[in-house]
Amino acid sequence: MKNKNYPLELRPKCKIVDIDIDSDTIISKIQQNLETGKDIVVGNIDYEQQHIELRVPKSQRHYWSPALHVWLESNNDTTSVSCVLGPNNKIWNTFIVFYSIAILFTIAGLILGIYQKINHQEPYYFWIVPLGLVLILGINFAARIGQYWGKTQSQQLKGFLSMIINKKV
Repeated sequence: MKNKNYPLELRPKCKIVDIDIDSDTIISKIQQNLETGKDIVVGNIDYEQQHIELRVPKSQRHYWSPALHVWLESNNDTTSVSCVLGPNNKIWNTFIVFYSIAILFTIAGLILGIYQKINHQEPYYFWIVPLGLVLILGINFAARIGQYWGKTQSQQLKGFLSMIINKKV
C-alpha cells in the first residue's frame, strides 16, 4: 500500500495496489453493502469510470462531513484502489476561493511594495504581505478544525472501504 499522507495535507490520499479482487467484484460488493447498510454509508457509483463517492448518511451529516472518493483500476488479475478523503465539493471550492484570494492579496502587496520601493516611495503596501500570510494561516486553521470535527466520520468511511477490500485504508 502506498500512503501519501502529509501532515499539512487537507485532502489525504492513498493508493492500495495489487488487490486480488477484480474491480467489478469490488463495485458489486460496494453496491450490495450500500443497499443493505443505509445507516452506515451512502454513495454514488459511476460504473463507466469506475469511480465511487462514499458519504455518511444525510441524517448524520454536518457542515464538515467528509466524502471518500474511490477510483478503481484493473491490472490483469489485480486491482489498484486510489482514494481521496476530503470535504464535500461545496466546502472544498470555498476553501480554494479563499486561498486564491489570500494568495493574490499577498502577491499584490509584494509587487506593489516593490514598485513603491523602486520609485523611492514609502513602501506601505508591504504591510499587506503579513496580513495575507495571516489570512492563509487562518484558512488553514479553519480547515484543520473541520478535519478534526469530521474525524469519526472519516474513520467510518475508511472502515467501510476496508471491509469491502479486506485491506486497511
